[in-house]
Amino acid sequence: MNQNSNSSINAILASMSLNAQEVVGKMEAIKNNYIETDWDDALRRRFDKLLRTVVMRRSATGEAWTERRETRAIVYSGEEGIGKTESLDRLFRTHPATTGYNAFGSGCPLLSVSVPASASPIALGHTILQKAGRPIYKPLAEHAVWAQVHHQLELAGIAILHLDEMHNLTDSANVSQIDHIRKRLKALMVSPTWPVALVISGLPSIVPAMRAVGEIRRRGQFIEMPLMEMPADADLVSAALDRTCQLADLTWSDDRALLVSRLVHAAIYRFGVMIELIQEAVELALLDGVEALTVEHFAAAYADRTGCGRRMNPFLAADWLQLDCSLVLMAEPPSQILPAGSSALGHGRKGGK
Repeated sequence: MNQNSNSSINAILASMSLNAQEVVGKMEAIKNNYIETDWDDALRRRFDKLLRTVVMRRSATGEAWTERRETRAIVYSGEEGIGKTESLDRLFRTHPATTGYNAFGSGCPLLSVSVPASASPIALGHTILQKAGRPIYKPLAEHAVWAQVHHQLELAGIAILHLDEMHNLTDSANVSQIDHIRKRLKALMVSPTWPVALVISGLPSIVPAMRAVGEIRRRGQFIEMPLMEMPADADLVSAALDRTCQLADLTWSDDRALLVSRLVHAAIYRFGVMIELIQEAVELALLDGVEALTVEHFAAAYADRTGCGRRMNPFLAADWLQLDCSLVLMAEPPSQILPAGSSALGHGRKGGK
């Protein structure tokens, strides 16, 4: 970050009240505190298995790493908001084999690329090259772009390629493009000079598309991050709530069992959304300057996120199990005009001290 960028961020921070600055500090600690689950252990084991294939040579007497065997793939799928990207990001940031992840020029053997919306095979090739530090600006045929991809990955020592949001490519691809995708992925894995292992993540719709790639179907590890289940995951949710409150120096006094059930339903059983709702409720409590987190903070966080009133709010409604909470996945709540001094919940909020 350059000096001007630092100055602008410092100016924003300086404009905040001391209470708001304290909230920023606590929320930084909370959001940097990853909540581990059994799914993370399973993902780590599969990734370790993938790494063993990356360093396996065709012959024990072969010359260095120029004669490595064909690689394998991980296909990691799950519903929107379930926490796939966060769990992979945490894995890559903490694994000793991927030290320097996401830092250009660090020598990290893994490159992570987010597939752009409505991508095509040639657009994906351009995206990979740009992320690898070798953008091309002149028009090239698809095969030429992917030849450059192969060359740049080898030149940069990238042995694992992570393609996130892969559904952006496969869901909109026609029959011809799907065939091209298969060929490009296969070529990466079986390259005689520099085979590249793949980590492919996205919505469940990527699974049939990836199973159609012979090399991935035969050599791939398919992992699906499940939706939460109640009451089986109640202890996990309760532990996440406890940990976040501890970091925020907040207590909890309301009916925990009822709150946990309402929270999971409000998050439509997606772990990632559940964590976000906890964090958003905690931030509201910190801004209020209170010592205890209450169900009203969760209700306000849900209202801020969805625009729903009290009767449609799963933290307040008596018939909360019958409510459709899919609005929680919206990037922005629907616009609404509120009377001065009111909130989406219909009551005023206390100011921070």
